[in-house]
Formats: sequence, C-alpha cells, structure tokens
Amino acid sequence: MNTSIQVNLLSASIRTVKAEYTTKTSSNSDFWKNTEFNRFGIIAFLLVIVTCLGGFAAAVAVKENTLQLTVVTASAMLVEALILSVAPMRAIIISSVISVVISLLVIVF
Repeated sequence: MNTSIQVNLLSASIRTVKAEYTTKTSSNSDFWKNTEFNRFGIIAFLLVIVTCLGGFAAAVAVKENTLQLTVVTASAMLVEALILSVAPMRAIIISSVISVVISLLVIVF
C-alpha cells in the first residue's frame, strides 16, 4: 500500500492601496444612481403625491372644462404607467414633477 500526501500551499500577496482623500462634489450621475438604488421608497412617495393631487385636480376640473380633466388624467396616468413599466427613475421623477405642476395649476386657476 503506497500512499502519497501532497500539500499545496497558496501564497497570497497583500497589496495596500493608498486611498486619496479628496473632496468630491456630488455629481448629477450620483444623484440618479442613488434614486435608482432607493427606487421603491421614492416610488411609494411619488405615487401618493401624484395620485392624491391628481384626484383632487380632476374633481376640480370636472366642473370647469373637459380639456383640463383630460390633461390632468393623462399626466397622472403617464406617471402610473411609467412606474408599472419599471422605467428609469429619471423619467418617473420628471413626469411626476410635470404632473404635480399641472395638477396644482388646475387647482389654483
């Protein structure tokens, strides 16, 4: 009975990387990466704001004009469609801001 034992030793080399501590301003792409990371929290917040304002604006617009009702409904539904289609957060946020502005304009005027 001939038995041989082989031991392989792994040699590991440790290299230290010098970190440069520089002051870096937050760029625009960092903001959009952060919104993509926090997607589900931001979407819940935007959905409540857009839906509530859109519903109130639609109730006001029913008495005024059919065109106003159509614009308010279309802008709110665009936001909801973008959320359901998992669109980029940039598109969702921009369309949400536009929908909120339209709803506020209909409510005020």
